[in-house]
Amino acid sequence: MRTTVFFQRTLFTLSLIVLGLATVNAQSRQRWSAGPRLGLNLSKFMGDIPPVNGQVGSTKFLPGASAGIGFMYSDISHFGFAFDILYSQEGTRYTNGNSRQRVNYLEVPITLRYFLNDGGDFRPNIFVGPSVALRTKANFDPTQGSPADRFDNTAVFKPTEVGVTGGIQLNFRVRNRERFIVDARYTHGITDVWTGPGITRNQTITVGLGYNFGIGRNYQPGDRKLPVEPRRR
Repeated sequence: MRTTVFFQRTLFTLSLIVLGLATVNAQSRQRWSAGPRLGLNLSKFMGDIPPVNGQVGSTKFLPGASAGIGFMYSDISHFGFAFDILYSQEGTRYTNGNSRQRVNYLEVPITLRYFLNDGGDFRPNIFVGPSVALRTKANFDPTQGSPADRFDNTAVFKPTEVGVTGGIQLNFRVRNRERFIVDARYTHGITDVWTGPGITRNQTITVGLGYNFGIGRNYQPGDRKLPVEPRRR
């Protein structure tokens, strides 16, 4: 309980920082971009694994999809931040038998970014931050065979999850104010996702693609944050 309250307060603080930076952006007309996201998830449970048919077994990664939209603030300096709104298929596959547990979420990762260079056609960056997820639906498939065997068990999973995510992103300029994105991230669950005894957490590896379009006013010559060119004699 204390851990959940701590991370709720941390998320609230980071949200205030994001809103504050957005206000600065509105005043100084800094650069924003946004675009679609599409990725592959590999996820599984860790900790106290929910039993399957009365038996407790180990788990392995279950593939799923991740899709949505991402927003990024890209400063001319090395720092920035981003947040995504994603529909994320997660869950786990059990090693005893061929059963599968699917849990779907609406996920919002909020990440602070460090760009390895301050401009150019290629801007790789590393990122870290909190991730909040709202459970939408869950179902258990005991055989991964006939759809008739699958049943809904949404009620046994908690409605929210908090985790920490981090990774690397490769950012390629395609044309003026358009960039192609490739990234990889790992999300480590912090809060318990199962309503049963013990503590069950998610862990997810995501490899994604994206395409960003510039939003609003671009930097112009004479703007305060543009590098000042030396005067020619």
